Amino acid sequence: MVSYTLLQIEDRFFTERRIRFYGLGVAVAYALSLAWRLVHGQWVILRDGGLRCVDFGWMWLSGRFAVSGNSAQIFDYSTFSAAQIALFGHGNCPFITPYVYPPTYLFMTYFLGFMPYLIAFAAWVLATLFLYGTAVYTIIPRRAAVIAAMSPFFVAVNADFGHNGYITAALVGFSLAFLERRPWLSGIFVGLLTYKPHIGVLFPLALLASRNWRALASAMVATVILGIEAAFAFGSGGWAAFLHTLLDRQSTLSPDSAVPLALHSVFGLLRWAETSGPVSWGGHFIVAAIVALTVWVVWAKPIAFSLKAAVLCIGSAMVPPYILFYDLCILSIAVAFLVRDGMSRGFLPGERTVILICFAALFFVQVPIGPVVCAALFFLAARRIAAHRKFDQAITPSDGEFFKMKPLVANLPTGE
Repeated sequence: MVSYTLLQIEDRFFTERRIRFYGLGVAVAYALSLAWRLVHGQWVILRDGGLRCVDFGWMWLSGRFAVSGNSAQIFDYSTFSAAQIALFGHGNCPFITPYVYPPTYLFMTYFLGFMPYLIAFAAWVLATLFLYGTAVYTIIPRRAAVIAAMSPFFVAVNADFGHNGYITAALVGFSLAFLERRPWLSGIFVGLLTYKPHIGVLFPLALLASRNWRALASAMVATVILGIEAAFAFGSGGWAAFLHTLLDRQSTLSPDSAVPLALHSVFGLLRWAETSGPVSWGGHFIVAAIVALTVWVVWAKPIAFSLKAAVLCIGSAMVPPYILFYDLCILSIAVAFLVRDGMSRGFLPGERTVILICFAALFFVQVPIGPVVCAALFFLAARRIAAHRKFDQAITPSDGEFFKMKPLVANLPTGE
């Protein structure tokens, strides 16, 4: 009965009108905060008129070099670092980064080279944000879902640095949204996701487990074609440089020993807790192995696809040791699939509250909270899977069950 009461409270609180209202309020607050920082020289442009040193800078420079026909210089550290210093000014960056992505990423940054820096920054953030929102809308075609996806703090952080978290989330979302209906198209999105291979490492495992040969073949073909085209377009030396940057890392996975990284992985959490290197790596690999095995088992069984997709998204954020805060945008895709399953089968008591708490916890960005949030969402997915057989039955509150099957209009009242 307590569970039923909690479910009623959540139904009254989590209405579409309130989700739109609160989500839009948070999104507007982010926009106003960034606008205030822009005016006061703390975002994009500094007080002295110079450019603020953010990750977007090296992406824009890679596009510049590619457009000018000097692609080889992108992978030359001395040349590329000199270009960054010239762009931002000497001493304005905490560290100068090499180009750390595979050459295929240049297909995404190439068009930036045709635009001035400030216009390119605005176009990049808006275009990738649109893709991110479109991916969420493809999963749940409701305005409230898109607005809610704009409210997690990692959305604002990604816009702050002009990074690629939106693109990663969009590719993950599109690949899973089309997997059942258009596996060949889904495989192309998986192939595009190889620009960040550590994020998509579980996708081949899931496709193998589910025996989705068409999507797997499409992903392999797309990956090979992109790799070959990148070698022809930007030089074969780019692949050798990329492999070198993978190996040339500090024990903390930072490219510079003077710059600590807040990695939102189990490895990063254990390092933040000042455990030794072997313990941090060992703990991370144990968790990663458990997650990978779980993904295999879930995708091999006849489980609702939305739950399979949610598990894969969450696992993709838990397996790589190197994952930064803006990469957590993929958790919005995981939650979208969890909510979609709840909309079709009914919500479990407390899960919407837990999701809200998870997104609220992400405001503590100074702490590598990512793996804790992922574990909580993983639990919600596992809980729904455990209740999967009950989704086909209508259980009344008098049965004393923890789950209550309800129609969509009761689970997501409009509040109108």
